[in-house]
Amino acid sequence: EFLVVVHAGAGYHAAAREAKYIAACRRACEAARARLCAGDGPLAAVTEAIAVLEDDPVCNAGTGSNLTLEGTVECDASVMD
Repeated sequence: EFLVVVHAGAGYHAAAREAKYIAACRRACEAARARLCAGDGPLAAVTEAIAVLEDDPVCNAGTGSNLTLEGTVECDASVMD
């Protein structure tokens, strides 16, 4: 048994986009679950979930990150095994 929990990024989340945030989180959890069910370890599941969230423009991560004052994306993340 396992539990997968994710969030759509830090900061303000508009109520009008709640369904999109939930859908993105659901896709990330499902992707992580698929890796775990396939026998992959937790690190593979975590990185899969993160990739899903970072590729979704609705999340404040990766593609959808809030921009700096200069108009660029600046991210910092780490995963430890």
